[in-house]
Amino acid sequence: MILAALAILLPGGPAAAKTDLYTVQGISVDESAPSAAEAKQAAMAEARALALDALLRRLTLREDHERLPAPEPEIVGAAMRTVQVLEERQSPVRYIARVSVGFHPEPVRALLREAGIPFSEAVSGRVALFPVYDWGALRLLFEDANPWRAAWARRPAANEPVPLVLPTAGDTAMPAPDSAAGGDRARLLQAAARVGARRALVAHAVYRLEGQRTRPVLEVTLRRYGAGEAAAAETLRVEGRAGETVVSLCARAAAQAAAAIQESWKRANLVAADAPAEPFEAMAPLGGLGDLIAVKDALAAAGGVRQVRLAELARSRAVFRFRFAGGPERLRGVLERQGLALERAGGNAWTLRALDR
Repeated sequence: MILAALAILLPGGPAAAKTDLYTVQGISVDESAPSAAEAKQAAMAEARALALDALLRRLTLREDHERLPAPEPEIVGAAMRTVQVLEERQSPVRYIARVSVGFHPEPVRALLREAGIPFSEAVSGRVALFPVYDWGALRLLFEDANPWRAAWARRPAANEPVPLVLPTAGDTAMPAPDSAAGGDRARLLQAAARVGARRALVAHAVYRLEGQRTRPVLEVTLRRYGAGEAAAAETLRVEGRAGETVVSLCARAAAQAAAAIQESWKRANLVAADAPAEPFEAMAPLGGLGDLIAVKDALAAAGGVRQVRLAELARSRAVFRFRFAGGPERLRGVLERQGLALERAGGNAWTLRALDR
């Protein structure tokens, strides 16, 4: 009875709240035809194809995008799970709309396996983003005049593997610009916790003019901070175009930085297309219902972990059974990125333990 009551807490149950990688939001279509009905039908077919292509790119590395499959419309339609029209306009011969399309995971996985393309289904926990902007002697973070922060705020919502959250100004727990730029880990993680994130990311952009002070350049350093983790850094350089405004340059740089963040996460969680799914059984000690939910959420977000089942439940422990493609060592790394330590308890038995935050 208890297991049945708690089934809704397991991945895939009605209470599961997580990023839905398999839904692609905001696809824009514009089709004309001899009749409105034909135009709408053509637009919906185009939306499905565009959404599937976007989804395949979301799950895979850039280096594999040229090899992505382009299935026939019938296969795309069969893989579709949901379609939601967000906006639409039509005339007797034209249909314009913005739609979101959801897909069934298994047909999409099958397409990638058949193409031999590795992919990642891992979803990160929320990451607090701190966009520091330097212009000469000026350093900005939460100030309204910060065009770099504004560029991140304008990015459209998407079901990305790494959900980025912009903390708001006015909270005394938020770091000052110099503190964030200097990598004050304790202050950054304290501020991240205020928005429900375990990790912080400082996107430090430096604006300068080069070539006899005529060519604008934005140099961006991305540094990630997590409890017990060393700061990881990545840099990119975005050159301005002729006549480009600071607003436009920041928008392009934010798009490139966001893509780099997602790419790094996917690469760290990649699973080979032909990796067999192995069965695992792991015990998780419980101090209360919150621990059960935390383990459930971590398993739900861990890429490659499937068919999760709560096999046993007692006051102080729970036993989960699931399957994972990639082997124990790969599973250990995947779960660590979700805040869980996987430890061998002897033989084929495993223990799941929450990492210190």
